[in-house]
This record gives sequence, C-alpha cells and structure tokens, in this order.
Amino acid sequence: MPIIGQVNDLMVTDELPFGYTLSYSGTQTDSNESVFLPLSDANSQFVEGQTLQAFVYYSQDGSFHATQKDIPIKVNDFALLTCTGETDFGAFFDWGLERDLLVPKSMQHKPMDIGLSYVVYLLDDANNRKMIGCTKLYRFLDETTDDLSVGEAVSVIVFDETSLGFKCIINKQYQGLLFKSDLFKRLAVGDQLTAFVKQIREDGKIDLSLQKEGKEARKDLATEIMEDLVAHGGISTVTDKSSADEIFARYHVSKGAYKRAIGTLYKDKKILLNKTHITIVENK
Repeated sequence: MPIIGQVNDLMVTDELPFGYTLSYSGTQTDSNESVFLPLSDANSQFVEGQTLQAFVYYSQDGSFHATQKDIPIKVNDFALLTCTGETDFGAFFDWGLERDLLVPKSMQHKPMDIGLSYVVYLLDDANNRKMIGCTKLYRFLDETTDDLSVGEAVSVIVFDETSLGFKCIINKQYQGLLFKSDLFKRLAVGDQLTAFVKQIREDGKIDLSLQKEGKEARKDLATEIMEDLVAHGGISTVTDKSSADEIFARYHVSKGAYKRAIGTLYKDKKILLNKTHITIVENK
C-alpha cells in the first residue's frame, strides 16, 4: 500500500475522463488498493504504464487520493501552517488540499487564532483513515540529549515564545531554548535557522545560541573579518561604532561578538582602528 502523507512512486493503471487510477510501485504488497489522482491535481498528462510521483492522502470517504501539488507538510514531520477556521471541536489549517487539516482541541497546545500561523506536527490516524495535526509538539520531541555536544551546529525551527525566550525544534528530534537575553535579531514562530548548542544543563536540557561562543568562535570570526578585509582592498567601514543591524548583515553575529573579534585583531596588531573604518596592518 502507499505511504500515507508522503510522496510516493506510483504507476498509471487506467486513464479516466476525470483523472487517473494509480497503483503503488513500492515494496509493500499487503494491499492492492488503488490511488486516484484527479486531473486538477496532476501536473501533466499521463498514459497507462507511466510512472509518476505524488503525495498520497485520505479522501473524505477514506479512500486513497493523490496530488502533485506542493504539500508543505509530511506525516511525522513539522511545518508552519496558517489557521483558517476554529470550531468547538478543533481548528483548521491550510495545507494545500481542498479540505483543510484538522487540529482537534485535544491536540492543541493553546487556543488557535484564525489568520495566525503555528508549527504543526502531522499524524496518520490509520485506524480512522484520516490525517490530523497536533501542536503539542513536546509529545514528539526529546527534552534531553546525550547525542549533542556544546558548540555543535544544529538546525532549528522556532515553535513557541515564552517569557524566557523561544522554544525550538532541534534537528527534528529535540527541543531547546534560545534565551531572549542572548538574541541580537528578531525571531518569529516558524523561523528556520542554524543555531549552536550553548549549554547542556545537568538535567540534560538544551540551551541554544545563534552564534558560536568561546575562544574558538572568536578565532573563526577574526579569520572571517581578515578575509573580508583582503577581499575589499584591506579596508572596511564596519567598525565597533557600526550598528548591530549593519554588523549582523555582514557577519551574522552580534555587535558584542564582533567587537571582541576586532579587539583581538587589534591587540595582535593585525588591524588599525578609527571611528569610520578599519584597515589591515601591512607587513613590512
């Protein structure tokens, strides 16, 4: 049978006036149930025997349907979706299909507001032949780790804001926290970015940072600054007096980290500093 909520390799077994009957071409053979691809969901014309790729989902009656539209979420994965409606039993989200995705009340981390976007996890309710969403993301994430190390670069998705900072999905496996006191740029729910493991606490919980920290990080940034100076003729107008936004636009670090790095370069007599620019010290 096809893998629900994923893109499958399928083969056209019949051409119909209003779509195509498809069969699954994978290794699972416990079901001969066909998949229907409506003409409106096909990105081309197909003939019998031709293979194609399509996202498979349950139709309203529980049968298998397919689409070649770009669906932003897959089963057992996370995505930022926009709430389109709210009822007594749940909220609905736009996910590119004709029928919106339901997040039942019991699966909601907090009440949903129409028009706002939330990070949603997609589940396959195979017994009831439907897919449902969930915003109680902690159910699918480990809060502690013994796999990550301090300073390691990780992929994160921001999924909630608290008084302390922003909760993040780490490598689609763990949850961690970016403290507001450590931020040097604005963040929003749904942002996907690279972060670094700042600390793994005694209880195993993970603190994150948007930049590397420590001596090694300053050394890497100093090298990047020198390379940038060389590329621009040995001079740069980005100084310790520049705005945090200007520094971040060039180096993607905080103003504090930049000032520490150029301070190290100045002490090592590799650059000269003034109010308007910095220059490389020429070796004699």
